[in-house]
Amino acid sequence: MASSVEIRGSWSTQEDIALCESWVSVSHDPITGNEMKFHHMWSKIHGEFCQRSGSIRTEMALSSRWKLLNKELGKWRNVLTKARENIRSGQNISDEVKYF
Repeated sequence: MASSVEIRGSWSTQEDIALCESWVSVSHDPITGNEMKFHHMWSKIHGEFCQRSGSIRTEMALSSRWKLLNKELGKWRNVLTKARENIRSGQNISDEVKYF
């Protein structure tokens, strides 16, 4: 069964990366990151995304794509957390992730 990220349609890997980088840049801004309204945040993410990728996707398209990516990234975060909690003597995080 393919994940939602694998079923990317017309989204390129570079666009996914640009979206993630843009989201982090805007949402983690220490001055305005947690004080922005939803529309204003996605407007800023859209501007960052367009600069990084050269793409002309809409704010709505970015928001919809982010929902899919965030779900899949959440699964990856959970695996990493479990792996960090389960490191055996003589192994590292890369060895543990192989078991998931």
